[in-house]
Amino acid sequence: MRKQWSFIKGTRWLFICTLIVLWIAPTHAHAATYSSTIRSVVDGDTVHLNEPVLGSTKVRLLSMDAPETNYLGKSQGKYGEEAKIELKKLLPEGTPVTVETDQTVKDQYGRLLAYIHTDKLDINEEMVRLGYAIPYYIWPNMSHYKDYQSALQVAQNTGAGMWDPSDPLKEMPFEFRLRIGKRDPDKYVGNYETKKYVDPTQYNDVPIEQRVFFLKESDAKEAGYTREDGNGEQPNVLINEVLPNPESNTTKEFIELYNPSNQPMDLGGYIIDDIVQGGSSPHTIPEGTTLPAKGFFVWETFSYFNNNGDDVTLLAPDGKVIDSYHYRFSVKGASWARIPDGGEWGTAVVTTPTKGTKNQ
Repeated sequence: MRKQWSFIKGTRWLFICTLIVLWIAPTHAHAATYSSTIRSVVDGDTVHLNEPVLGSTKVRLLSMDAPETNYLGKSQGKYGEEAKIELKKLLPEGTPVTVETDQTVKDQYGRLLAYIHTDKLDINEEMVRLGYAIPYYIWPNMSHYKDYQSALQVAQNTGAGMWDPSDPLKEMPFEFRLRIGKRDPDKYVGNYETKKYVDPTQYNDVPIEQRVFFLKESDAKEAGYTREDGNGEQPNVLINEVLPNPESNTTKEFIELYNPSNQPMDLGGYIIDDIVQGGSSPHTIPEGTTLPAKGFFVWETFSYFNNNGDDVTLLAPDGKVIDSYHYRFSVKGASWARIPDGGEWGTAVVTTPTKGTKNQ
C-alpha cells in the first residue's frame, strides 16, 4: 500500500508540474484564422472579444507596440490615450473581425497573440501607419514584417502621431516598461536585413524597422543570425556621431565616422545612407579618401535626415551593412553620439556636438 501511495503522489506532482510549465511557457502553433466580434478596447494594443478564440477573449495585438496607458500604475500620457482612442475608432463595439494567429499563440499571461483584420484593414498595420504604435517583432512571429516596416516608414515620413517632429514620443513603449519596472533589457536584438544580432543592451544599434527581438540567444542562432562582432574583431569604421537637426538653415547636418583600429583605412566607395536598400539619396565617399587610425571622417549635408527620427547607415562598396543607427527624435543643435568614441551610443542627446573631435 505504501508503494502504491508513493506512486500516486509522484504522479500527482508530475501532473501539477506539467500544468505549471504549460501555464508559464508561451504556446506555439501554426498560423490560422478565426472569426469573432469586438467587445471592447483596453488600450492601444489590447482588445476583448465577444466570442472566444482558442479559449481566450483577451487579445494582445501582435508585432506592434502602443504607448502605455497603465503599466504598474504609470502611463505615457497623451500618447497612450491617443492610441486607445484611435483603436476604438477602428474597432467599435460589435465590429466583425478576423483573428489571425502566428507561431506563438498565447503569451505568458494567457492572452491570445494575433493580427486583427476588418473587411478592409489590417488593424495592427494601420495603427503603425497612423503613428500610434511601433513595429515590435518577437521571433518567430514574422508574418507581416515587410508590411509593418513600410507602414512605419510612412508614419515617420509624414510625422504622424508619435513621430510629430514638434512633439515626438521620446521613449519607446518597451523602454518605458523597462524603466518603470526597473529592469534591464533582456531580449537579444537582431537586424532583419543583415541577419546579425547584438546583446540586449545594444538594441539602439539596430534601426527600429529592422529590429527582431529574441527571447534567448539560442533562438537568434536557430533563426540563422550571427553575432554582430563575428569573430570578436571590431569593425575598422563606425558611425560615431550624428547631427540631424542643425541650429539654423545656414548650418549643416553632419555624420561623423570613426576608425577604432591602429591602422588607416581606405573609405573610397563606402556609402552613407538613411534607409538600408531604400534610401533616396545615398552618398558615396570619393575614391582616395583615407580615414586615419583612431581618426575621424565627417560628411556634411543639408536637409538629408528627418528631424522626427531616421536611420543612419554605412555600407561597404559591395553593399554590405557595416554599421547603422536609429535616432527616435532630434533636438535643434544637438547630436547623438557614441561615448567614448567607438563605445555605446548615448541615451541622451549631446547639447555641444564635437564634430571631427573626441566625444566627451
